[in-house]
Amino acid sequence: MPRLMARMQPITRITLHHDGMNPFTATNEREAAARLELIRRAHRGRNFGDIGYHYLVDPAGRIWEGRQLTWQGAHVARQNLGNLGICCLGNFEEQSPTDAQLRAVEAFTISQMHRFNVPVNRIYTHRELAPTACPGRNLQPRLLSMRRSGGALAQA
Repeated sequence: MPRLMARMQPITRITLHHDGMNPFTATNEREAAARLELIRRAHRGRNFGDIGYHYLVDPAGRIWEGRQLTWQGAHVARQNLGNLGICCLGNFEEQSPTDAQLRAVEAFTISQMHRFNVPVNRIYTHRELAPTACPGRNLQPRLLSMRRSGGALAQA
């Protein structure tokens, strides 16, 4: 629903999320696609123009396109201008991310940092920008580790 979305501004930051629904461990494409559709429907039910995240990473490490980059995301209230949203499928308050998921989110985030010239100090987790548990207690420290000095994102 383009009329419900704003055009994307130049990308200056990246925010990492979890979907926060029930735990999700499926590694087949069909179940991952169904999960994305559930998220899209939930977001549309909140009057979003489409799924709020630009990209999603499933437990097998596949990267899925959500909202096209033509459109501003809807993933951090009042902070979506120029903010690329990447979401890991699962609830990382209740489960741990898979190794494949961690490798994929790390490599994909690095590729987007290079693509849009986003420095490591402009990579956030949702809870750093808003009062939320996202991306969950089991994913937050892994993402912070990637960003710290010596971590893959810091070396990108």
